[in-house]
Amino acid sequence: MLLPTHFPVTCHTKHVGPGSTFVAINGFITNGITFIPQALAQGANNIIVDELYATNDLIDLCNQHNATLIPVAHPRQTLATLAAIAVDNPADKLTIIGITGTKGKTTTAFITEHLLRKAGYKTALISSIYNKILDTTEQSSHTTPEADFLHMFFARCVQEGVTHVVMEVSSHALSLSRVHGITFTAVGFSNLAADHLDFYHTMDNYFAAKTQLFLQTSKQSTIVVNADNEWSAQALAAAQQSAHITGATVYSYGQEEASDNSHYSMNIHHASCDGIEIVLEHRPPVFITCKQLFGVFNCYNIGMASLIGLHLGLSYSDITRGIDSFPGVPGRLQRHVLKNGALCFVDYAHNPSSVEAVLKTLRPFTSDLIVVIGCGGDRDKTKRPVMGALASVLGNKAIITDDNPRTEDSQDIIAQILAGIPSDTSTTIHVIPNRREAIAFAARLAQPDSIIALLGKGHENYHLVGNEKFHFDDFEEISKH
Repeated sequence: MLLPTHFPVTCHTKHVGPGSTFVAINGFITNGITFIPQALAQGANNIIVDELYATNDLIDLCNQHNATLIPVAHPRQTLATLAAIAVDNPADKLTIIGITGTKGKTTTAFITEHLLRKAGYKTALISSIYNKILDTTEQSSHTTPEADFLHMFFARCVQEGVTHVVMEVSSHALSLSRVHGITFTAVGFSNLAADHLDFYHTMDNYFAAKTQLFLQTSKQSTIVVNADNEWSAQALAAAQQSAHITGATVYSYGQEEASDNSHYSMNIHHASCDGIEIVLEHRPPVFITCKQLFGVFNCYNIGMASLIGLHLGLSYSDITRGIDSFPGVPGRLQRHVLKNGALCFVDYAHNPSSVEAVLKTLRPFTSDLIVVIGCGGDRDKTKRPVMGALASVLGNKAIITDDNPRTEDSQDIIAQILAGIPSDTSTTIHVIPNRREAIAFAARLAQPDSIIALLGKGHENYHLVGNEKFHFDDFEEISKH
């Protein structure tokens, strides 16, 4: 295990031990105050609650266990502050790089960590796939963990001699104060597209959440913004406004010619199923090749990681050698060659913008694009018909299947996906709810020149039905064929 079982400050009873401070967080499903009796029974001696819940009954309960009840106005921020103090503020001893945006966070974080490690730095990674300290990895449960986990993680990094931590920073992590109090030495903003609107309701709210990260910088910090996204102008304006407050330096990159030293021109020489070649116009130009990543959108991930690396002090040769040796990312356009020579790309694309990006990447390379797609249950329903439409417009054959239905009826989800498919579509549509059977069917359909886009689960190795979790791995399944 990366971390000890018991934390000095925590919001989860599984980490409570004798002498712990338990912070009761009002979560999406349950309120942490319901776990206070368990925390006390496990030895917590301080209980922190939202001041709205500081009742006489709770005070009496804590007194019975010789514990102190502490009401606060903002429990999540208090959790972050106390968790850091309890382990001597380890984040202040590390160079922390944060990557945010709707798409590309994981790949950009993986590339950035790889570049730093190959350049000789001791690194750690926090991502939606796994968390890693040096060479020890552990599967992650959140894109960005809760604050108690983060500061215990940072403390372990300091103990192990790590100098640089690269982390994905989700909008939820910013809105829910998981990264409260952390100063980032480098920040990357990849792009913005519709996602999590069940939580944010509007794109403006979602954008505002993402750009909070810009304010968690300092005079020594660098902010890198992708300039080729529809939200780029607003992102740059927000970054520059934040930089006036924090003193950070803002850079952008994209395919437009550079107008000043703050913008880097990125020329895409090649982006296909065989790899990527780009040139970053710097002094001198940086020629970058990668055989394990595919498509134009990965050019932007490479570009961002390279610029962050350069501004952290890596040399041109560090960048070029590091990218050339990059092994790829599990479940992010992960390529498999079928026994008959057809290609399959397994990808985590699970929202309309990501699905569109992947399918538009693969579309030019085959006349037979087979799309296997579903939508997760208990998540934003508005994206389901949009994803169905994309599969039918950009694919030659579409197989609609399950993707973690959770507590929803699988047939209802599939019906909502099908509702977005035009009645006059020329794409052949198949409905096969069982995901294993859908993957096997796609493999049987594939001819030597076909490409299968297996979308939605990517690196995940589980399938959620009701409240049960089963082992299931898309790449394992397609590798049988």
